[in-house]
Order: sequence, then C-alpha cells, then structure tokens
Amino acid sequence: MTNGFARFGGGMRLRVALLAILVILMLCAGLAYTRRPDDAPKTALALMTTLPLQRSEGGVEADLAQDAAPHPVFERLNQVYDIAPVDDLITWKPRKGQLLLLAQPRAFAPAELGRLDDWVRRGGRLLILADPALQWGSLYPLGDKRRPLFSSMLSPLFTSWGLELVLPMTDESPRIIRKIGVFNIRSVTLGEWLAKGTSNPRCTVLAGGLLADCRLGKGRAVLVADADLLDTAFWEGQGMRILTGGDEFANLAFVEALLITLKSNKALKGDFVGK
Repeated sequence: MTNGFARFGGGMRLRVALLAILVILMLCAGLAYTRRPDDAPKTALALMTTLPLQRSEGGVEADLAQDAAPHPVFERLNQVYDIAPVDDLITWKPRKGQLLLLAQPRAFAPAELGRLDDWVRRGGRLLILADPALQWGSLYPLGDKRRPLFSSMLSPLFTSWGLELVLPMTDESPRIIRKIGVFNIRSVTLGEWLAKGTSNPRCTVLAGGLLADCRLGKGRAVLVADADLLDTAFWEGQGMRILTGGDEFANLAFVEALLITLKSNKALKGDFVGK
C-alpha cells in the first residue's frame, strides 16, 4: 500500500512539474508575441561629426548642466538607433550590421580615408552629409577648431569614387525649399554632386544633384550635398510644433528614410527621390 501511494505521489509530482513547464513556455510565447516594437533591439549606428549633436559647443560645463540635453536630431535618432560616437576611424571597431553616419566630419588622414573606403567595399553601409559651405551658427569664429567644419574636407574620397562636391552659383535665395519625392526639406546653400571622369561610374547622381548613391564592392554609400538641413532652425518650426506637434519640414524624416534605405539596401528611386 505504501509503495502504491509513493508511486501515485511520484506520478502526481511529475505531472505537476510538466504542467508548470508548459505554463512557463506559454507565458514566454505570450510575452514574445506581445512584445512592443520599442523593446526590439536597436540598429547600431556609429556617428562622427563636428556638429554639436551629442555635445554642446559650451564645453564640459554646459554638458554637465542640469538642463543640458543633446541636440533634437541626436535625441530623435537615439530613439531608433544604438548610437556610438566615433572619434578615430583607425581605432574604430565596427559592430556587425552597424551603419556609419558622417555628418560634416573633420578632415581625415590618408590612413583613415583608406580604412573607410576598405570598410565600405567589404560590405559597410555609409551615409555622408557633406556641406560645401556650412552656415550652422556657432559660438566660435571662423577658423576656431571648436567650430563645426565650414567646408567638407573629404574631396580625396569623393574623387576616388568619381564625384565632385560643388556649391552652385545661382540667383536663388540662400534659404531653399526643395521637394525630394515625398519629403519637403528646407536648408541653405545646398551643394551639388557632379559625376567626374569615369567611363564606369560607381555612383548615381539623383534628386537634382543633392544625392549620390554609390555601390562600392560589397557595400554602399549614400551622399547628401548638405549638412545644414540638420539645423533645427530649418525644420523644427516652433509655431507649427505648437499647432500640430510635428515638424514644419521633413528634413529629419528625410535623413531617417536614407538610413532605413541603407539598412534594407533598397534602391533610391520612384517617389523617394523624384525625377
């Protein structure tokens, strides 16, 4: 009799254990199914820039102030991307699938240009915002190293890819509103990409010269001939934000769409860049 009860008790404990395991598996499956998009892993994004996006121009004291906050561009991108600032391309260790954003970066040494070109050709995905005549406001005078770079210094890289960055001489107002497919953007002194001297072009110039799409080896680089479009003065729109809660111009949505295009490796055509 005792052995019978023992066998019965052992069987009951086994069934209870199996039931508990089943319940745990169902709960895990339910949590995975109901997981919010905000909980999904962020795409890795390396960022190099002379613009005051993550750090202010006021130095360490300003960054440590109680009301200090990153630039709205950084805050918006940081909601979607795991942003890692990069200071040196030689020591940079890219993560798998990481995108790279160069927004009016400093001048590069030849070794850094070679490393960048090699990384792209091995499968890297790169977005460059290069301005030929940056108008971004600054606390510091022209020539001060703490000031954002006035003109892009990546000409050797662009030349090797068959491109030239120029500033068109036009009668247009310095402030320009441009429709790029579905995006209305506003900026100032927009640059232009020109295809230069190659019978087998690696880059396609699009959107009236504002964009260049370069297929290089296994990788890809998308280039924008402007960096002022990141300045909140051109897209945020205080009055519009109060009325609608949204941006007045789609500058930042345009940049976000370019990053998504790079990640998915989709073509820049149709409604995206217009004709």
